[in-house]
Amino acid sequence: MLGLVDLINDRPVHLNKYFDWAQKKIKELNDDSKWRDKIMDYETRLLEEKQEGKEEATIAGLKKLISALRDFGGTNQQILHRLEIDYGDQFTKKELENFMKQA
Repeated sequence: MLGLVDLINDRPVHLNKYFDWAQKKIKELNDDSKWRDKIMDYETRLLEEKQEGKEEATIAGLKKLISALRDFGGTNQQILHRLEIDYGDQFTKKELENFMKQA
């Protein structure tokens, strides 16, 4: 198992022919610029999708917060003020107002 960890961390491993083959294949792939570009593009897309998912989750949570603040008697002005304090660095005032309309 430690040999596999070393292989993943790009440290030399000489346990058996399978590890030798895997190291050789990894080196070949890393040296292939087309393959490396393809992997980097894939990783970039994954990060973008993850970021989009975070924003969607934030918006969903924000709408729940708006509903809860209304349930506790908050006025639209009070709620908007609170949202600007907490989320003003992520969303514009117009976006926050739209979230309030949607909630």
